[in-house]
Amino acid sequence: MTGCGAPLARVLLADDDPRVLRGLTVSLSRAGFEITAVDDGAPAIALAGAGFELVVVDLHMRTSGLSVIRHYKQRYGAGVYCAVLSGEDNETMRAASAAAGADDVFVKPLVGPILRRRLAEAALALRARSANERSA
Repeated sequence: MTGCGAPLARVLLADDDPRVLRGLTVSLSRAGFEITAVDDGAPAIALAGAGFELVVVDLHMRTSGLSVIRHYKQRYGAGVYCAVLSGEDNETMRAASAAAGADDVFVKPLVGPILRRRLAEAALALRARSANERSA
């Protein structure tokens, strides 16, 4: 947690691999993020009104991670950071992720410190943008 006890950001994680989901939940929670974890894209989409700042989804689930990204970006635009997790790393996957609106792509196996740092940076950028919009 941050010094004042508030989470760094509210994060929605969606991955159908229970080990990945558990590992990311523990790692990001310890880093100060408030985590909601689901095992497919359908419940991730159903939670769209819950106020997540960061959405991190596996690409290949019953309900595709790209469907989740499209839903959140259509609803919140730049007000939400969306990242794709994938076991593959190729131009087709990266192009599809970008077309869906993904802000980042992370290739499994993940390097925890890199993911935590990038999510913290994204949370800070979102908060700064929000503060600037309120003061404008």
